[in-house]
Amino acid sequence: MLLQELMRRRASLTGAERSIADYILVQREKVAHISARQIAREVYAAPSTVVRFCQKFGYAGYDDFREAFLVELHYLTSHFTSVDPNVPFGFGERRGVIAHKMGTLYREVVDDTLGLLAEDVLDRAVVALDAAEDVCVFSTGVQADIAQGFRDKMLKIGRLVTIETRANVAFYRASHADPARSLFILLSYSGETEQLLRVARKLNERTVPLIAITSFGGNSLSALADIVLYVSTREKLERNIGHFAMNVSTMLLLDTLYACIFNENRYVNFESRVEMRQQFEAWRTSSNPLLADEPSALSSDAAQALRRADETA
Repeated sequence: MLLQELMRRRASLTGAERSIADYILVQREKVAHISARQIAREVYAAPSTVVRFCQKFGYAGYDDFREAFLVELHYLTSHFTSVDPNVPFGFGERRGVIAHKMGTLYREVVDDTLGLLAEDVLDRAVVALDAAEDVCVFSTGVQADIAQGFRDKMLKIGRLVTIETRANVAFYRASHADPARSLFILLSYSGETEQLLRVARKLNERTVPLIAITSFGGNSLSALADIVLYVSTREKLERNIGHFAMNVSTMLLLDTLYACIFNENRYVNFESRVEMRQQFEAWRTSSNPLLADEPSALSSDAAQALRRADETA
């Protein structure tokens, strides 16, 4: 995010650039009414220095920088008024209170994530995923464990997804992936992990489709991705105690992708799941006769019931 990037890179800026960064961080919303010339006058620098400062952060000029800064600032100041996503409960609080606060946090994270999800971007992500024969999800963090559920759901409708946590293997896969049939999904909150960016740059170089699931506000990963899905972005990497927001957001986005893919061929996918479940139950009971009297989890009429429900909706 731009605000985090300003603070992170502050020490490496020149004296004039550091003054510009400090001035912008202090003025915050007031920047909307401040020109580059005014900033230059306040920090005793040339207007061209202000422009070069903005370009150092990847923007064409001050106007682009200011717009991105204000959009991000609005987002950060308009969410999570109830619970701190970094430490959502206080020391010594009763367990029941902690449970309710965690529930409130989850609801806020879901609303926040949906607020960042543009329908046209979701459409592009689903089309790309549906067209891919070789899907690889790569993460060096705990989100790789969350992606296991996405892989398992996709497998049950006949769609193969690989989860990769080893950076060297992900890089080799990116180096040999077929752009016409492959898709990579990279998970990273910061979007600045070098191992992950190395894979992203290779994918970008070889025009292999890339979906990034990352923080809102712009980072190196989102700049390399074809499609960006944003997670709730209020956690601070250095002080959060559980990556709660990132984990809930990631699960929601991956479940949404799966649900959309399932719905692309709804009846075939549902009937396939019913058939596979029945075949598994038949194998299970044949290998252990004591289970034969157990009721099957799915009936043979399930797909027809689903179809009737849709027709009457």
